Order: sequence, then structure tokens, then C-alpha cells
Amino acid sequence: MRFILTCPIVWCLAAAAAPAGEATPAAPLGPVPPADLKPNTWTPVKIDAALPADLKGARWDTGDGFSYSVYRAKTGTVLIRTGIDCKAAGLSPGYYTNTTAEWDLATDKAGVVEVANWGGGSYGKGKLLPAFKDHPTPSPRHTYDGICYVEEEDAVYVMLGANWKTCLGEGIEPETKAALALDDNSTWRYSFAEKKWTRIDGSVRQFWGGVSSFENHMRHWPAGGKLLYFNDSAKYYAEFDLKARKWAKVELKSRCPMSLYEARSAWDTKRGLWVFRHGPQACTYDPATREFKALPDLYPMPNPAPKDEKDPRRGCQGIAYNSKHDVYFASGPTGNDTYVLEPGKEAWTNLKCGDTPLRGWAYLQYDPKTDLTVLNYQFQAFKFRYVPEKPAAGGGK
Repeated sequence: MRFILTCPIVWCLAAAAAPAGEATPAAPLGPVPPADLKPNTWTPVKIDAALPADLKGARWDTGDGFSYSVYRAKTGTVLIRTGIDCKAAGLSPGYYTNTTAEWDLATDKAGVVEVANWGGGSYGKGKLLPAFKDHPTPSPRHTYDGICYVEEEDAVYVMLGANWKTCLGEGIEPETKAALALDDNSTWRYSFAEKKWTRIDGSVRQFWGGVSSFENHMRHWPAGGKLLYFNDSAKYYAEFDLKARKWAKVELKSRCPMSLYEARSAWDTKRGLWVFRHGPQACTYDPATREFKALPDLYPMPNPAPKDEKDPRRGCQGIAYNSKHDVYFASGPTGNDTYVLEPGKEAWTNLKCGDTPLRGWAYLQYDPKTDLTVLNYQFQAFKFRYVPEKPAAGGGK
């Protein structure tokens, strides 16, 4: 069987299982029209995720919590990085992602966009599958925040990420090792029109050979026609010209006020700002001026963290920009840990949205087509419709 892993989206009604050992936070629902969503309330949804029909015996492998989701603006859908294990096809990603699935927010169905033409993953045993020769793809990995979408091209870009375990163990073929080394010095582009990946020579390792592949960040800057890159400490910064398809090292004019390790990000479409958040800290980066600006802390927490601290809010990552209401939106371990910030204001507003358990280690995307903020960790998902509180009559907010 020849399996071309650039398959079109296929839908079915098979529900995706939660990761082993993970408790489903609430009884999931079916599709809920945006107008029927209760305002300022997290609504759990059940994503019906379809495995490719020609992968006999395949199962979802959803152990990766380090790969960011991506909003596909052209279709108003969310791309979820996940994994497929299939012995017959030679797929075994472990806790890396080797698959891009697409979540339709209107129907809450998800289908597979593409699967890497690689065997092996986090448990080693890397191998190039037969289809790799004609359809090279990125290797299985944690993408972190190093994955982004370019609307004008309807394309996704990926660079770096943790993939080194793929070639662990004995018996790895030389061509597989060579492909993984080339992968680490490449930028990958997935075109939805072409339904395939293209490898672009060069990555930020041409400037910083030893830069970590962990917790990197990449984002599209529409006004500049470029991709932007930061490493986990924001010490290294580069820009990728989308027309020339070349990376350039760029000097910053200010230092980042926070660590970007385990941070996730959003894009402020009104101001052209890259917004970062990790736990209580947040900041913006302006690529036009190459300057950072600290945002108010979401909530007070001691810095550095006490050794015996058990506050789950420390590691929360969810951040999105709501363009309809012009606010930054952040999630936490429960509905009561939801925050919004009006840019320019001195404090975040805590929305008490109930005790619904969420995941602090989860990802947010905002869909302006439906005015929904959505949260997901693999196929565990919630939707939220933000409605600002009206000021009291005759007084301020």
C-alpha cells in the first residue's frame, strides 16, 4: 500500500479519545450555534475527529501538549497538531505530533489535513516512509509556538521544534539521519492549494548554530511581509522575507521584559503587535520599531516562584486577541481564571466565569467570523463568547 500523506480532509463521526490519564473536564456537548452560547461562559464541545479511511488500524496518539494550534483565517477553522499511530502504515510518533487536523468550528468535526511521511518519533526508530521520496515532509516534533499561518498564501510555516529523539536508537539508516539534520536547517511551508509541504533552505541556525530547538516562536507580520522569530529567551531575533524566502538576523532596540520559555502568543491585528503571555506575565513586541513593552501582570504572583508553590496559574499559556471588542483575552485552569485587558489600561479584568475546569496548558484562538474564542488541548475543546459588562447607569465601570 502506498500512502501519500498529503491527504484531503475527511469527516466522520468518530469521537477522539482524551489522552491517557487525562480527565475530561466536563461532559462535552455537540455543536452549539454561536447565538445560543451563554455569554461569558466556557462551553465544552465534543470534536468528532475522523481518521483517514485508508489507515487501517490507526488510532489517535494525543500525548503531545507542546504543539500550538493555528487559526486558519481563510476558512475560519483551527489547525490542531496531533498524532496518528498506525502499525500498518509505519506511523509511531509517540508523544510528538506527526499530523495536522482541522477543526470546523461550525460543525465541531475535524479531519486530517496531512501526516508526516516519517516513521518513529519521540521513542526513536526514525524511518523515512516510501512516500517521502516524492512528498518530503517535516519530521515528527513538538512545534511549540514555532508554527504560524500566512493568510495571503493560505499556507502554514514550521521551523525548529523538538524532534531529536526521532533518530535515537540503533539501526537508523544514514539517509534518515541526513534528512533529520537537513530538517533542522530548513523552513517548511505547507500550501493548502497544493496540499503538500515544501522545504525551504535555511533556518535561524545559519546565524546561531547552537540555538535551542525548544520553545521557539514564529509569527506572520502582515504589514512587513515577513515571518518573525524569537528563541525561548528572546535573545535571538530574525525575520523571514516571504518573497525572497530568506532569513535575516535583526538587532533589537529593547530587551524582552519576560522569559519566552513556555510562553504562547497572539497577534494584535489593530496595532500590528505580537502579544506574549506565560502565567501572570505578558508583553508586546512591535516589529516596526523592534521594541518590547511590558503589559500589566494578569494577577499578582511572587517572582521568582516559591519552591513549594502549587498554584496552577503559574504555567497557564492561553492568550488571544479579540478584534471585535479590541481586548486581549487570557484563560486559566478554571472559568473563574479568565482575564481580559483593554490595550492601554493599567489592569486586567477578571471575568468570573464559573468553576468549569479548563486546562491551563491549552491554546486559544479567536475567530472573528463567529466572534468566538476557542480553547483546545488536542481534541479537548471549549468555546467562549465574550460580552463586555455594561457600565452601571450614571457611573463608571
